[in-house]
Amino acid sequence: MQEKKHEDPTLPGESVEIPLLAPHLSTPHFPARQIAGYVASLILTGIAFFLVARHALPLSWLLAVVLILAFLQAAIQLGVFMHLREGRGTTWHLPIIGLGLFVGLGIVGFSIWIMLFKSGVS
Repeated sequence: MQEKKHEDPTLPGESVEIPLLAPHLSTPHFPARQIAGYVASLILTGIAFFLVARHALPLSWLLAVVLILAFLQAAIQLGVFMHLREGRGTTWHLPIIGLGLFVGLGIVGFSIWIMLFKSGVS
């Protein structure tokens, strides 16, 4: 069964495979979305800082909550500030995001691994 493709109004004859990633061409009058994204990022950062600074949760819970907050903030950054919905043929964003996640999680994972076993290295 063939998927229905949505026409991209910016480029005649080209289509967007994923409707959610179709570009939005309206010109906003006030950057309310960017301001809301900025405020949400500040709030998420503040919550994470407060939880870590006050040792508000046990370590395993703290790590889980901070990781969830980090993923939420990454989603906000991608959706609001990185213009994920703009551009031509937006489906190519998905492999790039996957590669970015792979590299980012690799850096975080190996950093944690090095910090856990630092006594054996020095």
